[in-house]
Amino acid sequence: MNPRRRFLRLLSATAPAAIAAVGTGVARADDGSDKAFLGAWNFVSTVSNGFSFREFVDLADGGVLTETNSFLHTASNLNFAPFGFDVVANGSDGFGNWARIGPGVAKAGFRKIMFNSATGENFGDLHVTGTLMSDGVKLTGQFHVEIIDTTGNVLVDLGPVASVGVRMI
Repeated sequence: MNPRRRFLRLLSATAPAAIAAVGTGVARADDGSDKAFLGAWNFVSTVSNGFSFREFVDLADGGVLTETNSFLHTASNLNFAPFGFDVVANGSDGFGNWARIGPGVAKAGFRKIMFNSATGENFGDLHVTGTLMSDGVKLTGQFHVEIIDTTGNVLVDLGPVASVGVRMI
């Protein structure tokens, strides 16, 4: 058998294994098996001190996440003193990413740019990271929230937030 035929036979035998090895890892958000996550969701989220708020979250193809909520927005003037941070602030909508990490489970994270209400100064971001679980009808989430400065240093750890969401119609 000539060298070219041996090479082609070896190539055809090893190609499926090589393709399988390249295809493993985190599932892409747009790989067609994420219909349980994709779309717009209406959440009620609760902080560890019992404070609850509404939140709209959109999980899009490609892993893009957008968020807005009823407590920190452009007109909020929210006093963070009860949370251990002496500032009255407002913030942008949230922007981030999500990725499915297993059947019915996704990781997600986003940031909201925060501003001192009195001065308009951007002093940092609300940084939210966590896990979403889908049962096909609703999403439940466990998140951790902190306020970080513009260089990423933690200014205050706001702790855990639990969320339950239903698809918006």
